[in-house]
Amino acid sequence: MSRGTLRVLLFTALGLAVFPLAIHPIGGYPGLATHICIMAIGAVALNLLLGEAGMLSYGQALFFGCGAYVSAILVQRAMPQHPNLLLAVLGGIVIAAAVAALIGALVVRLYGIYLALLTLAFGQMGFFIVEQAKDWTNGDDGLQGIPAALLYLGPAGIDLQTPLPAVDLGPFGNLSDVHLWYVFAAFILWLVIWFVRTLNGSQFGEVLAAIRENEDRSRMIGFVPHLYRFAAFVIAGALTGLAGGLLALYDLKAVVDDMDINRSGSFVIYTVVGGVHTLLGPAVGTAVIMYLEDVGSGFLAKYPQLPGWQWFEGLIFVLVIVFLPAGIVGTLKRKRKPDFEKLLAVKR
Repeated sequence: MSRGTLRVLLFTALGLAVFPLAIHPIGGYPGLATHICIMAIGAVALNLLLGEAGMLSYGQALFFGCGAYVSAILVQRAMPQHPNLLLAVLGGIVIAAAVAALIGALVVRLYGIYLALLTLAFGQMGFFIVEQAKDWTNGDDGLQGIPAALLYLGPAGIDLQTPLPAVDLGPFGNLSDVHLWYVFAAFILWLVIWFVRTLNGSQFGEVLAAIRENEDRSRMIGFVPHLYRFAAFVIAGALTGLAGGLLALYDLKAVVDDMDINRSGSFVIYTVVGGVHTLLGPAVGTAVIMYLEDVGSGFLAKYPQLPGWQWFEGLIFVLVIVFLPAGIVGTLKRKRKPDFEKLLAVKR
């Protein structure tokens, strides 16, 4: 492991360790921190496509929903007595990757708006299929009240709803406010960041970046661009399915909104706000937007005469595009000292 990668991983681990406590003084809560970690996995996956491969997929909600519904169905129907979290999430990942492979075979030769629109079309097809397959998905009502899955690392299962030991931390709340679910979700996000960092620094990542910058030249020296784009598409689909499965098992439900176009749009917003072409940007963007949504929705509920949260989310997106085109982390990368850059940015 390189020294740069080690610094990034240590910085990320430290940030995830203090995150659920650090947001307490500004109105956040550990449950929100867990949701942010899970959704950040999907944003990191999208950035693998958008930032590394130059592919804008607007159908990531399809893979997210596959992970959510498959994991929920496995827990409800295949293992109702002893629901195994890892097996259920693994099933969601496999199906999401398989669906991504089928769609990827059709779309990876397309570019720009054509790729975005076709992935959007497939995403909407998935939405309506799930909505109509009521025997399996319960239609608009979704799968509610699924059994709480246990984390089996041995003969005994671990209940992730278990709180950490009670330790009063003053303005940062109590350590017992944080449950094992956050520890698990944060660890998975950390592993995903490590995986993507390693992938980007490998020959595969270098070739993918070369294809993004000049596909014709890459083809002339012997690479097959659409195969690399296909592999990136499948990997991103699998990671997005991982996020969907985790969310379903954390919320104990899988709903059709998980496959809605708004879910795909959210991943795009998280990534762009945080910073495309950066490793930690998508996670930072997810944290910022989801925190503002939580706080802003509560504020807007008191003033119904104001426009809804999505209006403000769109405004934030436009302001970032205009004034911070590199995103939050990308802007910090340019302005901060080199040591800080190395912690936040992907070094190619």
